[in-house]
Amino acid sequence: MLFNSFDYILLFLPIVAVAYAALQKYRGQMWAQVLLLAASLFFYRWATKPSYVILLLGSIAFNWQIASLLHSRQGWQRKLLLQLGLVVDIAVLCCFKYFNLFLTTLVDYGGPKFKLPDWTFPLGISFYTLTQIMYLVDTYQGLNEPNSLLDHATFVSLFPYISSGPLVKARSIVKQLHRYTFDESRLELAARGFYLFTLGLAKKMLLADSFSKLADAGFAGPRGYTMAEAWVFSLAYTFQIYFDFSGYSDMAVGSAWMLGIDIPQNFNAPLKARSISEFWQRWHISLSNFITSYLYTPILRAMGKATLETSAIAIFIAMGIAGLWHGPAWKYVVFGLMHGAGLAINQAWKKNKKKMPDWLGWLVTLAFVNAAFIVFRSPNIDFAGNMLTALLPHGDWAANLPSLAALRGVFPITPVLYERLIELGVILAFFFKTSTEMALSFERTRFTTLATATLVWLAFFFMNAAQPKGFVYFAF
Repeated sequence: MLFNSFDYILLFLPIVAVAYAALQKYRGQMWAQVLLLAASLFFYRWATKPSYVILLLGSIAFNWQIASLLHSRQGWQRKLLLQLGLVVDIAVLCCFKYFNLFLTTLVDYGGPKFKLPDWTFPLGISFYTLTQIMYLVDTYQGLNEPNSLLDHATFVSLFPYISSGPLVKARSIVKQLHRYTFDESRLELAARGFYLFTLGLAKKMLLADSFSKLADAGFAGPRGYTMAEAWVFSLAYTFQIYFDFSGYSDMAVGSAWMLGIDIPQNFNAPLKARSISEFWQRWHISLSNFITSYLYTPILRAMGKATLETSAIAIFIAMGIAGLWHGPAWKYVVFGLMHGAGLAINQAWKKNKKKMPDWLGWLVTLAFVNAAFIVFRSPNIDFAGNMLTALLPHGDWAANLPSLAALRGVFPITPVLYERLIELGVILAFFFKTSTEMALSFERTRFTTLATATLVWLAFFFMNAAQPKGFVYFAF
């Protein structure tokens, strides 16, 4: 069930939100939580195979049992239990996500040929696995109180984030399952949540899917692009993935607010970043925090003394792993290592107290991020190399000028409506408040009510005109 579907917007979300609030008020928190767990499992089952629901429940039961034992054991037993939990979680993730990549790599390098298992990714396995890895590590460090199996199952499988995040901490979610923690009334919070959800829906339907028309055409197959065409197509994907994942995250947070639950914000205008380190502080914030706390820091500690060299090595390893986490293809490793190199250079730049004008820092960062997303989006490394080369001046100098005539020769120019939406998306990404800032300052007035209703109508118009497209991060 997609967030951008009529089933979710008109039936599932309002029914669950109203029933959850009613049960909390009239029957107590436990029954409300049972409903929330059942609804989350129903949501998950709607989009995946029954066997993957069993896999999710098995993962939940296993990690809860390991965490329970961590609370009752001491010394070397606790360390052994943590290692067991991490090994099993990572092994399950690797079996479903990377086993075929391992076999095909063996074949490519002259190894024996294998019949590849026909496995699809269980929806959300990357996210709920990392969530439970954080849970086990935090429990080992004494940061989590013992949870009931009901609490753990609800926390892991909660439908606003089970499919594509954000990554959440048990100690911040479980307490909200037991009591309402907001100062404002449920009605005010629900209105704020619906407003944020609507902003996210508009990002997805009006902006991300409009940019995807250009991006999909540009990455459909190898062509001899001019510099202008390469920049237009590659930037189209950068804006597509930004509005797609940012829109999804807004809808996730908005859905949670309508339930009376607060989950982490994942975006803070990352395309305004003036350095690559600032970009990762603004882009996919929950994953950035995971990389820093659960990959980079332990790797650096294991290397002993922290120096510029060991820090650079730790960054490379952590970002390489984070890149591979996105999918079973070496292009994702290259994507991660590119960002690792950028972060290492940025760290050395700061260490030597170098300065750069803000406008130049922003321009360099955007160009680098765009180049990395070319690798991320390309069907293979060769295609990415050709596209990256096309970003630079080449061939006849006139062909490198930003000419729309050249672009029309490759991809017929979009209808006026899509042109305007693409222009609007560029303006919103760079010059306006974030959707979170708008939601936090939201007040129910005639203007905001009319604006919300207009955005919903426009989104429904686009949803009704074509089959809703899935979110980019559903593939990861």
